[in-house]
Amino acid sequence: MTAEGGEDRPALPGPEVPASQGALGDEWQPAEAEHDISELIQAISGGTGPSGPFVYAPHSSVNTGSVHGGQRVHNKTTGEQRSRSATRVHEGPIPEGEVRTAAYGFVEPAWFGAAVSELERGLLFLAGRPGSGRRTAALNLLRECCGEDASLRALDSVTELDRWQPTDASARGYLVDGLFPSRPLGPGVLGHVRSLLKKGGACMVIILPDDEALLRRLEQDLHVKPMTCVPPPPAAVFAGRLGAVVPQERERERLLAALDRDLLDELLVPELVPAEVVELVTAIVEADGEAEALGDLRARLSYRAEQEVPQLIANLRSEPDALAFLLAACVYEGLDHRIVGEEASRLLELSEGRLAAVLPATDSQGARTEDRPNPDFVFRRPLSELLHAIRAERQPRTIHSEGAYAYRVEPVAFVRHRQAEVVLRHVWREYGQLSDLLVRWLSEVTRDSELTGPVGRVMGMATSWGGGRRALRHIQALAQSERTTSRLIAAHALGIAAEDPVLVAEVRYRLQQWSRTVSPQLRTTVAYACAAEFGLSRPDVALRLLHTLLRGLSAPGEEREDQARVRLAVRAAVQTLFQAGNEESVFGHLVQWLDTDRSQEEQLLLMFGQLLQSARWFQRQLVEGSVQAPLITATIRQSLNASGSFDTTCTTLLQWADWGRWDEVAAQAVESLFAELAGSMRHGEFRLFAELDAQGGDGWAGRETARAALNRWRGGERWEAA
Repeated sequence: MTAEGGEDRPALPGPEVPASQGALGDEWQPAEAEHDISELIQAISGGTGPSGPFVYAPHSSVNTGSVHGGQRVHNKTTGEQRSRSATRVHEGPIPEGEVRTAAYGFVEPAWFGAAVSELERGLLFLAGRPGSGRRTAALNLLRECCGEDASLRALDSVTELDRWQPTDASARGYLVDGLFPSRPLGPGVLGHVRSLLKKGGACMVIILPDDEALLRRLEQDLHVKPMTCVPPPPAAVFAGRLGAVVPQERERERLLAALDRDLLDELLVPELVPAEVVELVTAIVEADGEAEALGDLRARLSYRAEQEVPQLIANLRSEPDALAFLLAACVYEGLDHRIVGEEASRLLELSEGRLAAVLPATDSQGARTEDRPNPDFVFRRPLSELLHAIRAERQPRTIHSEGAYAYRVEPVAFVRHRQAEVVLRHVWREYGQLSDLLVRWLSEVTRDSELTGPVGRVMGMATSWGGGRRALRHIQALAQSERTTSRLIAAHALGIAAEDPVLVAEVRYRLQQWSRTVSPQLRTTVAYACAAEFGLSRPDVALRLLHTLLRGLSAPGEEREDQARVRLAVRAAVQTLFQAGNEESVFGHLVQWLDTDRSQEEQLLLMFGQLLQSARWFQRQLVEGSVQAPLITATIRQSLNASGSFDTTCTTLLQWADWGRWDEVAAQAVESLFAELAGSMRHGEFRLFAELDAQGGDGWAGRETARAALNRWRGGERWEAA
């Protein structure tokens, strides 16, 4: 969560996954002998470490590598895999060697000067597609602005910039390798980072992916335009790299003489990225001017492989042993051919015939008949062919940031708009038996937040395709399921079904009935529906349903496990409605519930403490002195003085005070709130101020107010805290 209130919507809750039975128990025994130290180091180095022999000799230096070549000596082994690359530091000090490597043969693109000017102001956002040389350009920008020998540090994308503090006073440049999509920067966080950089005399480059949604959000929220990393023309990169590798012009001419000039022009196509140009230069230099050693570059360079692989697979479709050998060679390239052959045989055996395009057929007497296609053949139809058959296409990669991790997806979309809905509606209406199969297939989907939404949408649309009094039958079956995933699907489906003006009355009726039933499955479904499309489009109705669910719960300490799940679902729904823009309505209902439901007071205050984490609305009310401000202050006071909600509320208010160091709105809100709390200090306010005095650092908002209140109490002016 950032200081700008950019909290993510919480995922709807589900049961915890139980730990594996017997994992690492008392009787656990290792499945194999432990590695010795040399084997362990070799195993750790894997594909990125040295491929030659290794000698472990503490305090010694041992060279066991062979050399080869003509007058120039190569220090790598001849069998080293070409795919290996130097390890890049993503967290910690950036080695001088990595910076020098980035500067080696670097060709400044046209935008480099403008980027240097922007970086000299402290902060630069640099966006570009993979392979465009973003990191190389970023390191050279830092080198240009900070000096060749300046100390540079790398920060990983998971770094929380709102909490970041420089830990190395000598660092003059920072490289942030990606911006975590689910924690977008806000103006307050950006100001915090700029002030820290200015104070330390440092600068920072933040590398961004070529994600249009992320870049647009940065421009709209921060009013900054990220610099786009457009690499120089491939010919310029080729000349710069070759000039760095081979400084003598006569030697360069000798190497290029072995290469046909027309072929070089053909290979240096405009879409080539710098990494691919470097590969081309390396191939030319390693050939050492010998045409035979150079061979056919078209067949060797990696960026042409994607065009040729489909035909390679097609040529081997009828040869399962060759397909197995191909896959084994891809995994174990560079190892002895006997190992590759053994692994290919093992793969062929494990495939159980799935690498065979056809199956030999026999009749009832065992006589051989005509071969038939193998339905389990793993290379039966490629994705591109399937997409073409259904008139769909694979869209460009995008970044999704739902949940704890970000990930890339390549969506499948039909060429014709709304084709998916038309196809499903057609088969649902025209093929009755297929509809039952679809319901069973969709209802048993695995627990995945990516899947429950689309499945719920289809289930909801199906209510209007079928019609009649049994339109919601399949949704009710999901709502009564023991599976949380099924109930989440039902919640989404009810929201979609309620968009039909004919069905909305039935949906509302069923939710009202389910909210009063004894079934915990139906009651959690109601809470989920209040957090999904139905509730978000009808917040007042959703809050009334949630209140009904709360009133049906036992007092804390007396409720069963199934009731605890209902309470958790209600809590998530209330927070979702609040974050969706219904802050005033949610807070107003919560205050009313506190007045009328004394048995649930502690749980309602805990819910309020969690709402405080969505800080921006509360802070603005306190700063502006709105009609809600006294109610917010009174509820915070009540929450601090209740044992069950103190920890949550106190922790959140300490976060507010911390944010006040760089966020003016948060600082004003905390000062106003703490001044009110200090006016009548009971044990809850006292504990809050004591925690702030102990944990707070310089510049924390409200710290002086808290200290003054504590001093007055210690001097005898305030006795309520005792």
